[in-house]
Amino acid sequence: MKLSVLSVLLVSVAQAAAAPWRPREPRAAGSKRLTFNETVISAALSPSSISVQWIATENDGDYVYQEEDGSIKIESIVTNRSQTIVPAEKIPADAYSYWISPDLSAVLWATNYTKQYRHSFFADYYIQDVETLETVPLVEDMVGDIQYAEWSPSGDSIAFVRGNNLWTWSDGTVTAITKDGGPDMFHGVPDWIYEEEILGDRFALWFSPDSELLAFLTFNETGVPTFTVQYFMDNQEIAPPYPRELDIRYPKVSETNPTVKLNILQLSDNTVSTIPIDVFDPSELIVGEVAWVTDTHTELAVKAFNRVQDESKVVIVETASGETKIAHERDGTDGWLDNLLSISYVGPLALGSGDASSAYYVDLSDHSGWTHLYLFSTSGGDPIPLTEGEWEVTSIVSIDQERELVYYLSTQHHSTERHLYSVSYRTFEITPLVDDTVEAYWSVSFSAKAGYYILTYAGPSVPYQELYSVNQTAPLRTLTSNAALIEKLEEYALPNISYFELEIPSGEKLNVMQRLPVGFSPDKKYPVLFTPYGGPGAQEVSKRWQSLDFNAYIASDPELEYVTWTVDNRGTGYRGREFRSLVAKQLGKLEAEDQVYAAKQAAKLDWVDSEHIAIWGWSYGGYLTGKVLETDSGAFSLGLLTAPVSDWRLYDSMYTERYMKTLSTNAEGYNTTAIRHTDGFKNVEGGFLIQHGTGDDNVHFQNAAALGDTLIGNGVTPEKMQVQWFTDSDHSIRYNGGNVFLYRQLAQRLYKEKNRAKKEQHQWSKRSQDWVV
Repeated sequence: MKLSVLSVLLVSVAQAAAAPWRPREPRAAGSKRLTFNETVISAALSPSSISVQWIATENDGDYVYQEEDGSIKIESIVTNRSQTIVPAEKIPADAYSYWISPDLSAVLWATNYTKQYRHSFFADYYIQDVETLETVPLVEDMVGDIQYAEWSPSGDSIAFVRGNNLWTWSDGTVTAITKDGGPDMFHGVPDWIYEEEILGDRFALWFSPDSELLAFLTFNETGVPTFTVQYFMDNQEIAPPYPRELDIRYPKVSETNPTVKLNILQLSDNTVSTIPIDVFDPSELIVGEVAWVTDTHTELAVKAFNRVQDESKVVIVETASGETKIAHERDGTDGWLDNLLSISYVGPLALGSGDASSAYYVDLSDHSGWTHLYLFSTSGGDPIPLTEGEWEVTSIVSIDQERELVYYLSTQHHSTERHLYSVSYRTFEITPLVDDTVEAYWSVSFSAKAGYYILTYAGPSVPYQELYSVNQTAPLRTLTSNAALIEKLEEYALPNISYFELEIPSGEKLNVMQRLPVGFSPDKKYPVLFTPYGGPGAQEVSKRWQSLDFNAYIASDPELEYVTWTVDNRGTGYRGREFRSLVAKQLGKLEAEDQVYAAKQAAKLDWVDSEHIAIWGWSYGGYLTGKVLETDSGAFSLGLLTAPVSDWRLYDSMYTERYMKTLSTNAEGYNTTAIRHTDGFKNVEGGFLIQHGTGDDNVHFQNAAALGDTLIGNGVTPEKMQVQWFTDSDHSIRYNGGNVFLYRQLAQRLYKEKNRAKKEQHQWSKRSQDWVV
């Protein structure tokens, strides 16, 4: 493609975004530049926001919140009146989190917190009476070993998990529901892979709306291979003689997965029934979602997937009889099926040919080619579309049964944006709740009865929050204005952000976000850093407020002044099923091609220093960086790989097989997607850096170790290769100051790359105060 054609293309920018070769002036008029401390270490220049725990009371709009002094209050967001229910001096010591009972009579406190995996943690739990303020332990002999606890909707009982067994508490009486829980058997909480890849949370139990029944999953890890993570320091100042070893049942590609069973507990007599979900072979079954589709306890929906997640079946359980039926099926063998966790009950309806007594729920599906809202009957039959078009619904945010409305967020204006709408499941009328002709990224939180909502403008400008009633269009009041931040930012000269679409040779258009350095001049030459994530269904290019983070820092530091390009390659999200599914069975191939193509187009711009174009990614982005270097394209001069996957055989089965299928059916695909060709690593002018935490339970350090061995064994020289491990750090790399060190190292490598062949050193001493932690 000729530069003139590229220029014409880049004019087709998302609305109000400036063309990249004619950048807007910085939004702030000051002269200060962002520093390392302000962007990486401190959050002083971050927008503030409020989030509330809505509660169902006689008056819709009540919520619970915690004051800065620690006291717990109930406040009406409508009247602004508040009531203290637990004063600060009565808060339990070492409190981590709290949940008020639905009847407002007690508070459940989690204390003595210990992190486990991404979502899960261990804690002690206490119940505090709101009237007397007396606090009693949930279990007398607890030692920071309770995994999860949850109030019933009626507020008179608690289900909790300890030692991988399910227990109940009711009026001070604790009852063991299961007794065979242990290292290989999980009741009511997910094992590692279900927490990380399927449920995305730390619980696997669900009370019925009337508190009569409790559905819960049981995971059996017998036969699942074990991966051992070593902790060399184990939070001690001096290393113990032997590392602590954590054995995790971690199924990798084509290895044995945990089996899963659905159980229903009758809370009145503590009897448990196991409900067979036999729509797939037990060794192949994945339970992706469990949701009550009733106002009482009559029906339960279970979304089941096959092992490689390209077939799904929604099973309806009739709880009185224990009978099951398949209500809906989906074939996604043209790619994969995402587990969107979006089943939402709406109630009994008489629509079309549906049974008048049938219950309905809404769910998201992309069977039309785009993810949209559909109305499903629990009796089966064809779903009824509520939305349609070449755009996608991204989330269901509330169901208003009284007004018969579904509230949702979608990309109707542009895939990088989110706007709020309602649709009637009676008349099918769609109503925007925001001006959907203006570029914006909105999020929302509805009250318990959906009569009020907090609307958050999340970008592209400085965020703010307003309170609305569904009965009027004007806001009731502003909750968060971030006026102080706006005033503070006027002291700064900020990097300039714009958005545009880049057409690739195959005809698809890629979303690109560009950040130009402070004081940008088209008469100068600037180094460029590409910052992809690029994973299936992911999105990095959005019109959210872009945090003043490391990328903003390297665009502000006068000794760095990097342009950054973030390119959402083929396979990323919110562009339709066809765009997503292009990468099926061949991860890393098209994604790398797209990043290379974008870099070559950037290199043609007059103000780009084409000899210094770097790429940096974390996790999937680190893997993609490796695949880009492997192409040996010459488009990039430096590669920075943080916590990368290097071979999909080394990653977990449920994520990898969703996109790559099994080894037996796609052996060649696994061979080509692994990072094994080393010429590109030998030839990249500025070399490359690999960073990884040794305590990473997600993307194991094994990936970096194996990649390093491949590179060394194939003759990559020390001048090209730098490797940095972070002792005991997990995937976020934060242990013992690791995060700050990581970003310092990245900044130094970028400085070295910018000045490659100049043999200069970054003069950190000029701004020594900038490195104070």
